[in-house]
Amino acid sequence: MSCQAVVASPSPSPSPAPATSVNTLVLLLCQVLGIASVVSVQFAGSVVGERLARDMRLATLPVAVLVLSSALGTWPASQLMRRFGRRPCFIAAALLSAGCLALAARAVDRSDLPLFCAAVSGVGLHGAFVQQYRFAILEGQESHRAPRLLTMIQLASALGIVPGISLFGLLEGRTSSELPSALLVLSALQVVAALAFVSYRPQEARVAEASAAPEAGARALYWPMVAMGAGAFLVMSLIMVPTPLQMCGVEQSSIRQAGWVIEVHLLSMYLPSLSVGALLKRMSIAALQGLGLLFLLAGFVISLAPGLEGHLVGLSLVGVGWCYVFLTATTLVARSRSGPERFRAQGVNDLCVFAASGAASLSSGALLAALGWSGLVHLGVALVLGLMALALRVHRASRPAPAQGGVRL
Repeated sequence: MSCQAVVASPSPSPSPAPATSVNTLVLLLCQVLGIASVVSVQFAGSVVGERLARDMRLATLPVAVLVLSSALGTWPASQLMRRFGRRPCFIAAALLSAGCLALAARAVDRSDLPLFCAAVSGVGLHGAFVQQYRFAILEGQESHRAPRLLTMIQLASALGIVPGISLFGLLEGRTSSELPSALLVLSALQVVAALAFVSYRPQEARVAEASAAPEAGARALYWPMVAMGAGAFLVMSLIMVPTPLQMCGVEQSSIRQAGWVIEVHLLSMYLPSLSVGALLKRMSIAALQGLGLLFLLAGFVISLAPGLEGHLVGLSLVGVGWCYVFLTATTLVARSRSGPERFRAQGVNDLCVFAASGAASLSSGALLAALGWSGLVHLGVALVLGLMALALRVHRASRPAPAQGGVRL
């Protein structure tokens, strides 16, 4: 099978209906608000965890709980949407996040780590539904619009990290007394998201009409792409989560410097999506995925350099690499299944992605303590080389094919 072959649509897709445009706007808005809550907890989680637990080994526990709850929520989320549809599930998840963010504010106010972790688990469950936005935005759309729509949803994610950055900045030179207010503001934003989803219109009929059968080439690549997406999240989380601990706890850098590094890293994860559409006109998905893996490898190698510059440049390149690997994998996963089967496929994919990320988040603090920064980075290099070997094996039979109106696999 040629991974670069073009798979043409069996019949012309219908023109987007007005409801599709409304859905796109709603999903983009809610992506901003959903990422804001998740990233805020991810930003502040390790630092808040260290302050509440007073033990570096437990400092990443809130972040690990966030990711693991998202992983555990992916399968139930997909099955609930299969049973009840996307709109009621999206509304319920946003309201759940609102309540849990309010509970997290109470936990910080009481210096209660178990309560904070319990609240974070609800935010993580909401994150499982947020991850479905990228699949929902493609439903009922023409296949050639997929790169542009995925770019838009990634840019919405980039915009969503701004509140998280602001929350993280509150930790510099202040007590945690201001954090509860910030968490309550994020809670109110999730209520806004729930209200926005009232305008969302189900697309099941259009999905059935537009994609009666999945693309054969993408279907064959489903499991390798699940592995690539999960692997990209694993290696990215392995270095991102402990970076604030390494910088602030070991290297004695300021929280503001650590926040700047993480900010640039997250922007590097999302802003390169602007180039995906143009790149896919010049290269295949396999080639773009290979480029992303090279960025990942370079980022880990540069992270071995000491000081702020090594962290800044290294994590930036890791972010770019994650973007290309994850987007190419997501595109093929979305095109690999259709109809009711898509919910199961998307649920399994996100379960694997979040399980890998959760394992990295949960173990990164212990690995940093046991291996040191250099050992942790060398472990990351080995994992990236493993992903490269997998990609080479999957795409080694690829042969260039002229474009015929689709995106080359």
